[in-house]
Amino acid sequence: MAVRREGFALYLDTSALVKLFIDEDGSAEVRALARGRAGAEVLLVSQLGYTEASVSLARMVHLGRIPAADLPHHLGALERYWDESIQEVALSEDVLRDARQLAQRFPLRTYDAIHLASAREAKRMLRDGFDGEVRFLAFDSGLARAARTLGFTTP
Repeated sequence: MAVRREGFALYLDTSALVKLFIDEDGSAEVRALARGRAGAEVLLVSQLGYTEASVSLARMVHLGRIPAADLPHHLGALERYWDESIQEVALSEDVLRDARQLAQRFPLRTYDAIHLASAREAKRMLRDGFDGEVRFLAFDSGLARAARTLGFTTP
């Protein structure tokens, strides 16, 4: 018999994921939700998020937001955290189909639609072994509004 867990799960879009590694507005909030004592029981991110976060970190070097010498450290921290703490949501045909449908309903960019569809898939993934709610964390107001419309709590 499977043991059911309670608490809450947290789906992170890439803007939230990057805040775990770079100090910027919202970083303390994300870290508390992801790593704090009262934080999420499960962290979920789309498979897309790893590549998107890596690209975002590299772009920060090009924009002068972080020193080039710090990039290997940040990428290593992302890789370790991904391997140890993230439950990956596969970029499946079902997720992509759902993203296309969500984009017809909400004014979303491609990656935002994929993240929202991935969060919906995360709910399905956890359905049989997790009693808590799945929350959605993003720093784009339109994406957060769409998530709330679909029934997600957005911290």
